[in-house]
Amino acid sequence: MAPRNIDDSSSPVNGGKNGAIHTKYNSDGVQQAKNADSRHPRQSRISPTTTLCILVMIDTFSVSLVVPLLHQYFKNAGVQSASQREMLSSLYSSSQIAGGLIIGALSDVGILSRRSILFLSFLGSALSYALIVVGGLRKLIFSRVLVGLVKQTMTVSTSLLARYTTSETRAVSMGRLTASTTAAWIAGPSVGALLYKHVGPSAPALTASGLFLLNSALAAILLPVDDERGEDDAKAKSKKGLKKDGGKVASFTSNLKTCFSSSALASVVTSLLLLGWVTRTTSYANMASFYEEKYGVEPHFRGYIKSYQTGLSFLFQSFLVQALLTASGGEKRAAVLGAFMLAGATLCEVNASFEVFLCLVCPVVAVSVGILGVSLRSLVTQVTPKESLGSVLAALDVL
Repeated sequence: MAPRNIDDSSSPVNGGKNGAIHTKYNSDGVQQAKNADSRHPRQSRISPTTTLCILVMIDTFSVSLVVPLLHQYFKNAGVQSASQREMLSSLYSSSQIAGGLIIGALSDVGILSRRSILFLSFLGSALSYALIVVGGLRKLIFSRVLVGLVKQTMTVSTSLLARYTTSETRAVSMGRLTASTTAAWIAGPSVGALLYKHVGPSAPALTASGLFLLNSALAAILLPVDDERGEDDAKAKSKKGLKKDGGKVASFTSNLKTCFSSSALASVVTSLLLLGWVTRTTSYANMASFYEEKYGVEPHFRGYIKSYQTGLSFLFQSFLVQALLTASGGEKRAAVLGAFMLAGATLCEVNASFEVFLCLVCPVVAVSVGILGVSLRSLVTQVTPKESLGSVLAALDVL
């Protein structure tokens, strides 16, 4: 979904007799109206960029209420074996890939606007999380598949943000969007734990479902309604592009080949994929009853621990990353250092007490995973030819 020019005002919105109102966005993403008749009010006093940050924060907060407790919901639904849990995780991941390709294709041919995709994401997520409240294995499976198919909030929000900002203000707006998700992940798991413990096991999922509905209402009220402008041109261009390269799957295959176009790029991409695989497969979120069995804590403590770990990662990303990169002598050495630190923390964790886990293992894991991720992503941009950077990043986003 290529971002449209923010100064494109070729279609009228809320036009008068001659359809003369055209929308434009200034450097802060604030909508401006140009019309001889000044009696028409602005659609919203809140800028689209601020609105997107609010929507993303509520969306991520809703997700973070439930995700740390998912394995407890799996257990309550009768999912006991590791193979069943992994099947559910695989279903969700596969649905995400399929949903991204399908929704992206529908958007490219003009069937879905980016604003419509947001509503689809919010309303589909609300239904998915409501099914968790209903309970039952079949409903839980359908819930994970559904949310995987429709959950495109960050992708479409980033696309909309590119449209509402200029090149000079985009980096700041992107930073605010990232900060919104981080703040939500710090607060959400603890709130979910409190709800689970003191209100009831279904309270986090029910609250999340209600927040997704609230997000839909806020998007309808605050987001500009002119996202559909230029859809006909986009549709024509997209159809031409689809005929030329065989569609989304062919495009992804081409992007994937670009990732291995040189030995240097292939080694960095492989390292980045290995890091993603290791962090996902050994993540405590994917290890059912890990905290309960090893440290004897109650299930809702997962939420508190997740908030603590996210807070540590946020502090590292905000204050330590540049200092560590400089002290280690560049990205390559920083990546090697991070790998050794992660290996050491993993070995230490085998016989660590809960206090050692909190005070030593968690901080070291946060620093090592953070410096590995930053270093490898930076190396990708350094060894990738400029003309291929977009293709490589697009392939990594799917992988």
